[in-house]
Amino acid sequence: MKNYKTLLLLSMPSLFSCAPQAKKDITWRHLSSVNSEIAVPNDSNQQTATALFDINKDGINDFIITERTAAPSVIAYLRVDDGWDRYVVDDEPLRIEAGSAFADIDGDGDTDVVFGGDGGSNQVWWWENPYPDFEPNTPWMRRLIKDGGPNKHHDQIFGDFDGDGQLELVFWNQGANTLYFAEIPDDVKNVVTWDLIAIYTYGDESEPPQRGSYPNWKNVNEHEGLAKIDIDLDGTLDIIGAGRWFKYHGDGTFAVHVIDDTYAFSRSAAGDFIEGGRPEVFLVVGDGRAPLIMYEWQNEEWIAKTVIDTVQDGHSIEVLDFNGDGHLDLFNAEMRLGNNPDAVTRILLGDGQGNFDDYSVHTGFGLHESRIADLDGDGDYDILGKPYTWEAPRLDIWLQE
Repeated sequence: MKNYKTLLLLSMPSLFSCAPQAKKDITWRHLSSVNSEIAVPNDSNQQTATALFDINKDGINDFIITERTAAPSVIAYLRVDDGWDRYVVDDEPLRIEAGSAFADIDGDGDTDVVFGGDGGSNQVWWWENPYPDFEPNTPWMRRLIKDGGPNKHHDQIFGDFDGDGQLELVFWNQGANTLYFAEIPDDVKNVVTWDLIAIYTYGDESEPPQRGSYPNWKNVNEHEGLAKIDIDLDGTLDIIGAGRWFKYHGDGTFAVHVIDDTYAFSRSAAGDFIEGGRPEVFLVVGDGRAPLIMYEWQNEEWIAKTVIDTVQDGHSIEVLDFNGDGHLDLFNAEMRLGNNPDAVTRILLGDGQGNFDDYSVHTGFGLHESRIADLDGDGDYDILGKPYTWEAPRLDIWLQE
């Protein structure tokens, strides 16, 4: 395996531009299940995962919400002219963890979805999209990817990570301290489970000092977070997660490169925020209190630059060009857990040089694994807000007008 060195990480001042970028006046129309403008998924209060994609192939994004304590466990929302129609994807109780992935798994032209079991489950599942035969109370076919072994599977992602032109699934199994890689089986509807390759395993005896503070349920040296981008610009997607990036090495193996070993329990994102050269990586705390950090590749090492000093439970993070200026921006939202009544939903507007204007969309809402995308088909970005337990069950949508 290719040799690599552990990269030096330096703390830098916060990167807010002295002259904030000009942005148009933005009006948001807030819709909420609290006002019966959106149906709640079910009657329970632990909403774990979100997946957002075009379910019915009408060119407009739809979304799926999961819940891990009661049935129905998986609910889809399909966009219609006056809102969203609710559909049952799975009517049984399932211990579903945060994280999701979606792709055309069975090759029939529509998009299927993957969710993983939580600390009470040793399974990972995929659901077959029934397009075009949608019925509000007819569940989708659920099939197994993993059945057995240790529990907890927080985060999954699809991509062509070995350069063979085919999608692979990558997911964490925290109970096994392992990152798994799996090719989609040829006869995917008839296999019992998928063949899994462990591409990275970490120990649980100790961990280096970590940035920030974390809840007491976090395991020692627990890893999470996944994103994908071509880090070394060789034309093949790489995997980002747990303060590392993983490069395909051949024969089902991956070289592991450390970005920041002190930030393994984190959410991941990446993009060309300092335009030209290698992309930058963002890490932020999903559960706990820690900084939002951008990592830039300079002189053969990763340099850590603090963008926001303290984020609390910042579980939602996505890369986009929100204001259409050609420079990448970053969406990040905090949860309302414990003592965080002023939880912030923000968009960091980038200038292409690594500086950011911090645009606060709102405060006081608890967003967990929330998404920013065009939800109504009008061409601009909207926000899908889902809590974990705060005032759950509930859903909130902010439509940009």
